[in-house]
Amino acid sequence: MFDNHFGYAVCRTGGLFLVAVMALLRGTAFGAQPDATPGWPQWRGPTFDSISLETELLDQWPAEGPAVVWTRELGQGYSSFIAVGPHVFTLMQTLYEQAVVCLDAQTGKTVWSTRYGWPYDGGGLYPGPRSTPTWHAGRIYFAAPDGTIGCLNATNGTSIWSTNPTKEFRGRGTDFGYSCSPVVIDDKVILPVGGLGASVVALNAQDGSVVWKGGDSSASYASPLPITLNGQPQVIALLENSVAAFDLKSGTLLWEDEFSEGYDEHSAAPLYREPLLMIAGPFRGGAKCVRLDPNTDGGKPARVWETPKFSNDVASSVLYEGRIYGFDLRDAQSRVNRPSRGEYRCLDFETGKILWSTDKVGQASAIVADGKLILFNDSGELILARAGTDQYEELARTQVFRDEICWSPAALDQGRLYLRTQTQAACVYIGRPPLKATRPVQTVAEIPRGRSFDPTPLLGGEREFPATTPEWTEFGVWYLWSVAGILLASALAASTAMVLQCFRRPTVKAWASNPSFLEKTVFWLTIVVVGAIGSPLLNRWQSEYVFLWPMVLWAALQLTLLSTVWAERQPNRNGARWISRLAGVTFFAVSGLYFHLCRRLGLSIEWGYLSGLLPAFPFVALAAWEHLRPSRFRRWLDPLCAIGSFTAYFSSVAVFIKWWLRVGS
Repeated sequence: MFDNHFGYAVCRTGGLFLVAVMALLRGTAFGAQPDATPGWPQWRGPTFDSISLETELLDQWPAEGPAVVWTRELGQGYSSFIAVGPHVFTLMQTLYEQAVVCLDAQTGKTVWSTRYGWPYDGGGLYPGPRSTPTWHAGRIYFAAPDGTIGCLNATNGTSIWSTNPTKEFRGRGTDFGYSCSPVVIDDKVILPVGGLGASVVALNAQDGSVVWKGGDSSASYASPLPITLNGQPQVIALLENSVAAFDLKSGTLLWEDEFSEGYDEHSAAPLYREPLLMIAGPFRGGAKCVRLDPNTDGGKPARVWETPKFSNDVASSVLYEGRIYGFDLRDAQSRVNRPSRGEYRCLDFETGKILWSTDKVGQASAIVADGKLILFNDSGELILARAGTDQYEELARTQVFRDEICWSPAALDQGRLYLRTQTQAACVYIGRPPLKATRPVQTVAEIPRGRSFDPTPLLGGEREFPATTPEWTEFGVWYLWSVAGILLASALAASTAMVLQCFRRPTVKAWASNPSFLEKTVFWLTIVVVGAIGSPLLNRWQSEYVFLWPMVLWAALQLTLLSTVWAERQPNRNGARWISRLAGVTFFAVSGLYFHLCRRLGLSIEWGYLSGLLPAFPFVALAAWEHLRPSRFRRWLDPLCAIGSFTAYFSSVAVFIKWWLRVGS
């Protein structure tokens, strides 16, 4: 560090002047370096564009990867880090709270932690907070998944104010959890809300009061982007079905360009260099670039180019020296067992022409610094590539995390790169030596790893969008295959009993002497086997995806009730009840295993099939009673009772899932 003398003042002034000039040349956001602070004070860095002015970064890494300054366990969440001075900040949640945490940048140790709510979606696929906090004038501004906006003292975490504009203005469009990071500019906190008359809201940064609100469109998950056009400060908001511009001072809606209808979602940041604005939609939504011109009719932008070959989702693209770098997401998002599907591309910003594509990167967040692309992909790999070239030129690569999905973008400050997953955080040094560290450094290979169990072969296939709710036609296909499995079990049970009765050996005759027990054993064993291994067999044999695991859940419940009814009819009830208790324990074990496997595979329907057991309970109990009632038509009644019981269960599951989707939306 320099001493506080004239030379330091000259260097600091020159550096700030360079920041201002670079931001102006790129046409970045109004007030591109809030508080003229160094570091990484907000999502996408000091100039809202994931471009850093840091230099002296390594061109190559050692074989063991760059130095790891620290690692630590961190609670659930998709919030990325911000870095200011000696501290870094993020959001996380534990089993009992959501919190803003401040860590020591040198050691990763907790400096303070401030609780602001209960856990969000703790048992769901995507638990924890989504947005990244913002540092401004010694305060931390954060957004919770329920729409709560808070302001804390950055020094000690003391709460200054808290409000919920999403609740106050009945916001729409962020049903999967509010994800926008607060944008603090001109002493205003800018937020998309999605209410009528309050599509976008500006709060007073000092006390949280409403300064202005405007627009009627529902919101989405992308953070606002402050820009200047012909010297006029504006805010660009990427909403659910449109993109709109608001006057920064008054909140007046300047223009709105609608581009879709019905449900839509956007989380990737727009890219801007005056007067061009580019937005990219998710899942084959494509990208379009418009020219902003306040002199056109109604102030609406004019289309410049459009391409279906560039779609962004959770990983935003970056614009550098007239080129766009980003991942074209073509199919489903990543899972623990595989990366996202698509290609990493470089596009010309003015024409949309694809300059190069590669399948070597994957879906990755990007930072541009020192003429390099710093890429952190959803498989946990850290990649260094050359920026500004006519083809993909990789400089270095290392595996930082394994067996975890990494959707939180990186943050860069003083050569330190701050990374996180759903459970871990790491600080990696990519600057040139010497590294000033207060503790011994690690290698990437020493970072704790997750478990590597991959349950994908247990299903043998994957739906196109595993995290979405199945259509009625899909439910119908799964139901018909399940009924076919029950009929197969009935046929095998009857055939086995008939075959064994033909033998005259004493051991075989002992089994054949109780045909009812024999048939029931074969019947239920076949159902469990079909439910457990039927999916991989069918999914490898045909193209239409089939999901039969719920058969095992239903069979476990049905067998538990069967054993309970049977035990109560025995002369020695106390001894027989141990069998029913063992069946109950097995049922809960099967349910837990099912839930764990679904979570590992990223399936969104695990709760639906577990919740459906409750409304189906009376029908399953009735079937259990009927199964044990003496009847000379037992061979025909058993499969009919089983089909009726399973139909009640499966129908309640489908109705519950569809109802929950409607309620949640």
